Amino acid sequence: MIGRKAFLQITKALIHGMRDGLTDPSACIKQNIIEELAAVLGVERCVIFKISREEPDAGATDFCEIAAGVPVEEYGQDFRSKSPLDAHPDIKAAVQNGRVLVIKDPPSDVRTVYFKGIIEKKDISEIAYIPLFVDENSRSAGVIVVDAVHGRSFSEDEIEFCSEVAELLGLLLGQERMVLQHFRDAIINKVLPLGGFANRLQENLRSTLDYIEIIRDKATEIDSILPKALNGGL
Repeated sequence: MIGRKAFLQITKALIHGMRDGLTDPSACIKQNIIEELAAVLGVERCVIFKISREEPDAGATDFCEIAAGVPVEEYGQDFRSKSPLDAHPDIKAAVQNGRVLVIKDPPSDVRTVYFKGIIEKKDISEIAYIPLFVDENSRSAGVIVVDAVHGRSFSEDEIEFCSEVAELLGLLLGQERMVLQHFRDAIINKVLPLGGFANRLQENLRSTLDYIEIIRDKATEIDSILPKALNGGL
């Protein structure tokens, strides 16, 4: 059974992440929490997949990317590329389900066939997917994925603990979005006046070029007359 000490460890991971992650505190906090969660559960793989949506002209597309994870040599910064959510049927199912999903037989489940080789190599017996929500009415902003190996399965206590950690991480993602929105608004507020200034500058430049063209024409005209007048005087 998971006791109070486990919650203390997660809280300490959050505080240490805030203290140590001066350049990117959010990333450091998420990594610290996921490492502590893996330690509490006694698992080898524990990963946060962040879900994002891009809306090009062709229509909305969902993507997932690793936000934090262990083991670090497999899920560190160098391995955190973005890929379409459709390429990960298991994670997509968790996002669409909106609730905890536990795949009881990963080697034969159609949703995990795309990494069946890894499942067999690591003897993964069960995989838990815990969605992250920024608020109650929003779509999933991410998914925690945890593996059980060598015939082990997750207890209800462990799933409940993961869900509570997911709530904490959901708050963190919500704060992260608010900060990004603040910076976006600040940039737009700075850029819009610059656009107006650029338009005025362009208009002034056009007027200046027009005056330069008039001066050039007059100079050409004077240049064509002046030599003849001087020659006539000689």
